[in-house]
Amino acid sequence: MEQPIIALAIGVVVGGMLQFAVQLPSLRRAGGHISWRFEPRHPGVKQVGLLMLPSLFGLSVTQLNIFINTILASFLPQGSVTYLFYGMRLIHFPLGMFGIALATAILPSLSAYAAQHDEKRLRETLSFGLRLIFFLTIPAMAGLIALREPITSFLFQRGAFLHKDTVGTATAILYYAVGLWAFAGVRIVAAAFYSLKDTRTPVKMASLALLVNVGLSLALMAPMGHGGLALATAGAAMVNFTGLVWLLRRRLGRIDGRRVGASILKVSGASAVMALAGWYVAGYGSWQVSGHTAEKGLVLASAIVVSGCIYLGIMKLSRNEEMEFLWGLVEGRLRRRPAELD
Repeated sequence: MEQPIIALAIGVVVGGMLQFAVQLPSLRRAGGHISWRFEPRHPGVKQVGLLMLPSLFGLSVTQLNIFINTILASFLPQGSVTYLFYGMRLIHFPLGMFGIALATAILPSLSAYAAQHDEKRLRETLSFGLRLIFFLTIPAMAGLIALREPITSFLFQRGAFLHKDTVGTATAILYYAVGLWAFAGVRIVAAAFYSLKDTRTPVKMASLALLVNVGLSLALMAPMGHGGLALATAGAAMVNFTGLVWLLRRRLGRIDGRRVGASILKVSGASAVMALAGWYVAGYGSWQVSGHTAEKGLVLASAIVVSGCIYLGIMKLSRNEEMEFLWGLVEGRLRRRPAELD
């Protein structure tokens, strides 16, 4: 194209359309049907609108924090905005893959139990959702921290993107990744409030987190540069998550905190071992030089595979409940595959 960047915009739009269309056959097989209707006065439309407006703001806080960081980073040395942009893109990969996906999947179950006033099963589902999201995001956090420079070098270090830019982006990844568990945890706890038809509480906590981000950003940007802005965003997410958990616990009485805490300790220990193994294997790569994409890709893939196998192996040997659940899903899917082919 005459302006190649337009192709990226077209790709996003076409990708979104395909993401919608690919789900229609499964929806039809499940008995669902979509038809065009225009009933703006339908009571369901009004109810959804009233519940949706506050939640939109609550879910957009991360984007607002990024926007604030971008403005503040423009006052820092050249390249700071780019480092934060690339760093958050890499954080969004596991967040979208695990956090948003799991929150979307768990909401119908939470809503059903809330409608039935079955607080016991609601608490159990919430507890398992938190344990499962931490099972997935804590090792992702550890992996991003340990492999932040190899990942950045492999993906971006070529042409005008030099090693100093890799270091700058890796710094952003480090401080953003510290809050990955909180970014994902907020999605799960907010879903619990939404299931109770309470969209105001997440908005209030999100507003507080926004103020915390602004305050921390102004305090940390001078001594830490763009790394301070990333750390401020992570800190705001931690405040948001902690506040939501505290308020939900007051509402439900308890949320199985000891069980969640025990799972976090076990997952964190295994993630630390995993990260050390990945960091050791990645040490064989030449991350300071530009190019050499195939060599870097091979070393990085080896580090990810080795560290991933170590983490899953530790979890399997310790008979971790979340690991057993995911392993059961995989086994069930493999058993269904031959039947589907027949």
